[in-house]
Amino acid sequence: MKNFFRPFVICLIDLFLFFFKRDKKIVLCTGWNGLRFADNSRYIFLYLNTYRKNICLGQVVWLSNDSQICRELNEAGYTAYMKRSFMSIYYHLRAGYIFYDQFNNDLFVVLTRRSRMVNLWHGMPIKKFGVWSGLDWNLKSDYLFTCSDFGDKLIGKAFHTKPNHYIHGMYPRNYYLTEPISYLTKDERFYIDFIQKKKRENKKILFYLPTFRKHQLQFLGITDLEKINLFFDFLDDHGYFLMTKIHTGGYYSNNDTITDSVKERILSLPPQTDIYPFLKETDILITDYSSVLFDFLYLNRDIICYAYDLYMYEHEDKGLLIDYQSLPADRVYSLDELKENLQEKVYKRDSHAEDRKRWLKKCFDNRTMDDTIQALLR
Repeated sequence: MKNFFRPFVICLIDLFLFFFKRDKKIVLCTGWNGLRFADNSRYIFLYLNTYRKNICLGQVVWLSNDSQICRELNEAGYTAYMKRSFMSIYYHLRAGYIFYDQFNNDLFVVLTRRSRMVNLWHGMPIKKFGVWSGLDWNLKSDYLFTCSDFGDKLIGKAFHTKPNHYIHGMYPRNYYLTEPISYLTKDERFYIDFIQKKKRENKKILFYLPTFRKHQLQFLGITDLEKINLFFDFLDDHGYFLMTKIHTGGYYSNNDTITDSVKERILSLPPQTDIYPFLKETDILITDYSSVLFDFLYLNRDIICYAYDLYMYEHEDKGLLIDYQSLPADRVYSLDELKENLQEKVYKRDSHAEDRKRWLKKCFDNRTMDDTIQALLR
């Protein structure tokens, strides 16, 4: 029945667009199935709103499936609508540009005909995904945003991207790693105040960001609560404070959680939290196979790759696109090795500064937000 009506809907849309052309002064942004205000779509939304008059835009609109996100954005002076609303349908039909991250199921795709649709994606991959994992991902007529030839090779193949459907620039989320963020949610302000209080107590902030797996996550790779608490004692004794966030994908697909007894000793951000306001507050990043490693290069701070399950992840889980030993970070494979590494970092930084510069150029090619705007708003 759905396919039966589709041609008629398309004819009606084309008829509408014959009389009411798409407006290139209207931009529609969304992402993460409408459940989060996060990632590249969030930051292009904020950037375009900040410089809207300079670049001759009329309206920049956010679509969401979360009424609280809409309410907070509207209270802050932005324009946001629920996806299943009349105004959402109106902007689907009128917007000249539509930007999303990940997948276009955030949108009523049939209503986006003749717009410039761009998938902003969300980072340079370490792990396999899309076509690399045997999945049939295809952007079809949409454009793919990447930052470099290296990004084209890794991300483009994952989506069967056509040669003339690449757009290059700086990831908007990375721009705000070194610039003030124009809007923070109430929860973000609360947690940042808490972290800054820890910093005033001379604590070094560790941000542990494990990626998701096919199986349920083991926090820090162990289940022994006594060992975990001894590790937290070590952090306290050496002037560290740990914050973490369960990967959103792991939270939804595997019900990944952190036990209450662990949460009492760290800051565990809610799974839907956008990590980028918190990366700015981070002294040392601890991750495993997450693309956040590459984004953090902009800050030129120490990174630890904690890969307690490397062999299993490479051979039985998602697998890797990049030689793990080449990454610009210290690599540790057990909690004891992680403690030893952190003990060394009390007194000195790591030795990867030049590697970080080389990888930053390789991944992001010195692109700027001027490049981004010129490429997106053609």
